[in-house]
Amino acid sequence: MSFEKILYKYDEPHGIGDVYFIWQKGSTGTLLATTGTDGSVAIYNRQGQLVQRLILVGLCSGFAWDSDGELLGIITSSSPNITLWEAATEQKISIESGLRDPLTCILWSKQEQLLAVGTGRGNLAIYNHRTGKRTPVLGKHTKRITCGAWSAQNLLALGSDDKSFSLSNEEGDSMRIVQLRDVPSDMYFAEMANDERIAGDNAISMIIGKRTLFLYYLPEPDNPTELGFQSRYGSLLQHKWFGEGYILLGFSNGHVVAISTHPKDVGQELWQVKNHKDTLASLAYCPSLDIVASCGDDNIKIHSITNLQETEHIITVPDHASVQMIDWSPDGQLMAVTTSGGAVYTYVKVPSMFAVSPPRIVMLSSLAEVSIYVYAPEKSKPLPFRLSLESEPTFLALGPYNLAAGVDKHIWFYDLGKSLGEEPRLLRNERDMPRSIAAMKMNADYCAVLCPPQLFLQAITADNPNVKDKLQQCFPNALPTLSDAVITCFGITQDLLIFATDIGHLVFYSLEKWDVCSIYRHSMGITSLYPDIEGTKTIFIDDNNQGFIYLPALDEALLIMDLPKQCLGCIWDLTQSNIFISYDARIVNTHVFVRYSVKGKHTLKVGESKLNPGQFPLLLCAGEMALHIDGGQYATQSLSTHVVNPNNSQMGNMQLLLRLKKYSEAFKACDQMGLSSAWRELGEQAIADLEPEIALGAYRKLGDAAMVAALEEVRYIEDMNMLSGCCCMLLAQYEQAKDYMLKGAYTRAALDLCRDLLQWEQALMLAHKYELNEVPYIAREYAQQLEFTGNYADALYHYEKGYKEDLINDDTVPTLLQSNPEYAEHVRQCKMGIARTSIRAGDFRRGIQYAVELQDKQLLFDCAELLATVGHLTEAAGLYERGGYYDEACAHYIALKMWHKANQILTHVKSTKLHAAYAKAKESDGHFEDAISSYRKAGDLDACVRIYLDHLCDPHAASEIVIESRSIDAARLLAKFYQKIGDVEQALQFLVICGCVEEAFALAQRHGQCRRYGELLERYENAKSGDYLALAHYFESEKYTLLAGKYYFLAREFTKALRFLIKASAFSNEESQSLSLAIDCVATSNNEQLASQLIEFLLGEVDGAPKDPRYLFRLYMARRHYKDAVKTAVIIANQEQLAGNYKSARDLLYSMYQELRRNTNIQFATAEMRHNLILLHRYTLVRIHVKLGNHLLAAKLLVQVAANISQFPEHIIPILTSTVIECHRAGLKKSAFTYASMLMRPDYRNQLDGRYIKKIESIVRKAPKGIKQLRDEIDDETMECPICDANLANMEVTCYNCKTTLPICIATGQHIIKQHMTSCPECDFPCFRAEMEKILSENGECPMCGEQVAPERLLDVEDIRPYILAAS
Repeated sequence: MSFEKILYKYDEPHGIGDVYFIWQKGSTGTLLATTGTDGSVAIYNRQGQLVQRLILVGLCSGFAWDSDGELLGIITSSSPNITLWEAATEQKISIESGLRDPLTCILWSKQEQLLAVGTGRGNLAIYNHRTGKRTPVLGKHTKRITCGAWSAQNLLALGSDDKSFSLSNEEGDSMRIVQLRDVPSDMYFAEMANDERIAGDNAISMIIGKRTLFLYYLPEPDNPTELGFQSRYGSLLQHKWFGEGYILLGFSNGHVVAISTHPKDVGQELWQVKNHKDTLASLAYCPSLDIVASCGDDNIKIHSITNLQETEHIITVPDHASVQMIDWSPDGQLMAVTTSGGAVYTYVKVPSMFAVSPPRIVMLSSLAEVSIYVYAPEKSKPLPFRLSLESEPTFLALGPYNLAAGVDKHIWFYDLGKSLGEEPRLLRNERDMPRSIAAMKMNADYCAVLCPPQLFLQAITADNPNVKDKLQQCFPNALPTLSDAVITCFGITQDLLIFATDIGHLVFYSLEKWDVCSIYRHSMGITSLYPDIEGTKTIFIDDNNQGFIYLPALDEALLIMDLPKQCLGCIWDLTQSNIFISYDARIVNTHVFVRYSVKGKHTLKVGESKLNPGQFPLLLCAGEMALHIDGGQYATQSLSTHVVNPNNSQMGNMQLLLRLKKYSEAFKACDQMGLSSAWRELGEQAIADLEPEIALGAYRKLGDAAMVAALEEVRYIEDMNMLSGCCCMLLAQYEQAKDYMLKGAYTRAALDLCRDLLQWEQALMLAHKYELNEVPYIAREYAQQLEFTGNYADALYHYEKGYKEDLINDDTVPTLLQSNPEYAEHVRQCKMGIARTSIRAGDFRRGIQYAVELQDKQLLFDCAELLATVGHLTEAAGLYERGGYYDEACAHYIALKMWHKANQILTHVKSTKLHAAYAKAKESDGHFEDAISSYRKAGDLDACVRIYLDHLCDPHAASEIVIESRSIDAARLLAKFYQKIGDVEQALQFLVICGCVEEAFALAQRHGQCRRYGELLERYENAKSGDYLALAHYFESEKYTLLAGKYYFLAREFTKALRFLIKASAFSNEESQSLSLAIDCVATSNNEQLASQLIEFLLGEVDGAPKDPRYLFRLYMARRHYKDAVKTAVIIANQEQLAGNYKSARDLLYSMYQELRRNTNIQFATAEMRHNLILLHRYTLVRIHVKLGNHLLAAKLLVQVAANISQFPEHIIPILTSTVIECHRAGLKKSAFTYASMLMRPDYRNQLDGRYIKKIESIVRKAPKGIKQLRDEIDDETMECPICDANLANMEVTCYNCKTTLPICIATGQHIIKQHMTSCPECDFPCFRAEMEKILSENGECPMCGEQVAPERLLDVEDIRPYILAAS
């Protein structure tokens, strides 16, 4: 509750200046008396209306109400008379005090109308209003009496400016005078906490000199207590007693302090706070509400005594006026405040009074005014309708069209109209009830009024056609069976009146039938009830504070779990009929009522929402509460369970939706998350709540085909028991599923469930009771389970029971077996079980008889195995053989030494062990060929080798087996055999094969076969570095440097290996092999130092004898130093070319080029290398095209070669001669004349072949005139550049326009073009398809790589760019 609402305000009721006020005491407490600088006293009623203004003869120096509030005493500083004003008659009386001094202090007794008045000279007058007796007491004090107080025992304490206080009786006789250190003020009698437990006003408290608090304990008059405080608090202005011996102190600097007067901690500060920034003016305590207020600056702060640490309310005075005085009315409902400007503000604490009839909410917003709100969810709060009432109500009731307010027995009705937008109309009617009204509720037609111990049901208006003759009823009089019961609570819906009694009756009275329709008897008294809007569900709370939901249609009450211990009420949600809230003063619990679930009907607490102090739930709509707040207003707040909390995980929010049973929203949340765990949880919860449609959608999202199929069958089940049972099965809650099925008379389904759960005893009981035809089948299945668990005797009993042996001789059995395959299979299974369990029970003959009769392979195997375990091997072997289990049968025959039986089935045996056992037997009998055959089938080739060596002396056959099997043991046997016969080389071979390397090495050393041993060791896959190292040491000791170096290399001792290999290269017969090994050694080691050492040796820097450059080239290639390898290759090729070995030079350059391509290092290929390769390849192509008769192309190629004739010094004359001849044949006259003229030079003429001299001379002599200016046709032949399409000479490989280096066609020697290209499938060099096909058709070899290539293997090249990039 709040005091922020100003009930009324008086602006300067006594003019400008200070204003003082005092509330009327007593039970009424409705009047407020004020006074000020105008010399009058104004009296106002509770509504703020002026009752009377009393004009005084001077300024008021004091006024006070008597203890009952009947008389107001007033004194002035200018008159010795006392003015009394009677509240009942509103009459003013003037009483003479009997003294002539100015009056300064007025005090009324707490017990009777006894008035004490002090004067400015220290005199006292006591006036008894009942008797009219006046008693003047002179000289009570020597100076002005400033303060005082009466005790409950009529003792009078007075404080004076003479720095003392006196204690007198009611006659004015002084009992004690106590001297003080300073002037007293603010004096009170109170009950101080004490160990003697002296009750009543036993102490006097006062403020001394605005600095200390003086406590005078009457039982100990000589031991008073004076308490001082911190100087920072300022002056001590006021103090108020509260609780059991505690005091609140107000200081001028704004501090409020609480202290204790208990003997052990007297004066101890319990709490302090600086309530006001600058000054504190006044302090007030309200015992009825247990709250305290302080005023200062321009505001008021209110604290609860129970929680002083928190400020409950802060009120700022209008216009920020400085406040001076504050106090409450006795009932605490009104609070008055004065300001320095002379204004009086009266704040009202509006009682929490309200009524709800959705969507209307009515609340008391002032003492006699209500606000009517129309609640609209998801819209802003509308302005209320204000309705003034006839009086301050004690209760409110609200119906769809009417409002009722009342006081005590009287009720006023107001018409709200038929639509929500209408304003409330004036008073409709009023009526009186026979007793005081405790509560009232209404619907559209009736009002129910509880006047304990009776409940009255009355029509709101008699002319309402809906009520007809049903105007009034009184309960419990109308129900004779409830005559002794007291009605404790009630509720009303449009169709029902519901009430409960103190002995547990819950009565539903039909307003339409005008009769009782249901009475439920609870085990104890019911204190409150809360029906939903239709009356189909009612929550009631009993004397044990336990809550229940009562369903009148089922006459069933359901316990509500987790209800607050101090539950103040419950409210049903208007839109979600399964949700309701329960609340206490601080917490609202959200509950869900689950009507259909595998757990049955139950309630579920979903979560909690906090309430602020003073909030009270009024209604609930879609998770939004309308809350009553202080000041007669309402606010809305969403339940925490209905708000998506961003701090929670998406999974947490989805689980909250599931607990609220909001499946559509939960489905959307799962769709957003896309988590399989979320879908699974949604599906399981939907199944638990009997929502197969929702679960079906969830499991479809999961892709769980099995659950989807199961739910497809369940979704159309209408019977709730069957549906619950099926859902329990899907959730693996089998016992509950069975109970639901039996409850719904689905006995076959329950029987099948028992079978699935292996609950055979229960299944048999159900079958005997409901399904007799199923007994044999269940007995057989039970027997199978018993057999599996090892209970063979009971299993045999149930197999026989299932077989129905009593029907064996029945003529109908064969017909039944033929017509019913299921029954035939059942009989077969029973016989098989009887066969097995009979053998286990010791009846072997019967078991074998059934097994042979049925001829089932698995049964024969099982029975044979059982017989074998008990030692009946012969019978077991026979059954194994009958079942086709030849391996097992043969094993038993061999164990029994029944060789003839074993031999009969040996061809069917697959077990290698059995063949091995049979082979051993044959070997012992001397049948070695049969033994070898069986050993081979058994996979024991070592045994075969042993027989070949030990018995048949056939090492050749044994060696074939060893080479085939690579068996170490067999190789060792064979090696030993060869050692015996002196064949050391064969012995070494097989010792190495079997891994006996050390033994082989020792043998090789003894017989001088280490070189052979080394060769064998190189072929051995598991050779170790140590083996090679030992061999290297041996050859080192034998001074065999080549092999020492070789095996040091294989042992990865690269430094030693290189040293020995270089040394071995000094021998001409070993140079090539040693240098090749040295190159491999350096390449493998990847050691730059060793590489430098070998390069220096190859270049002759060590011994002055350079080695063949091919070794250096090989070294560079092995180490992948392609740049150096290219340079070396070009040098070697040039040497070969100069020596006339053109094909060798071309092959070397080709191999180098291919190596670079394979290692994606083609960028190391130099222009010189490419030029030499193209030139040599063109020279090679000449012979091919001459052979093909293509003399023109041959002439073109020779012209290119002749242009570089200096690179062919060994064959200048032959090449030029061939050029002249081919050019002459092709009609290239200028080229023929040019090269013929060159041959006629003296230095070449003498070297010409005699066959061609005359012809060449004729070409020169008979040349046409102007030959030098002529052009051959090849000079004008061009093809497009594949990059820039510029016309480029056929034999030119560098485009003059784009500067691109083009690859040549390996078939023609011309540069490539875009179209009609192919490539060799072996070397991947480009060529013209037509020309390449001609060459391949003629000789079948690629002109570049020399590999055999069929023409049909050629594939068109669509993209020539990779070849151009490789050539650039």
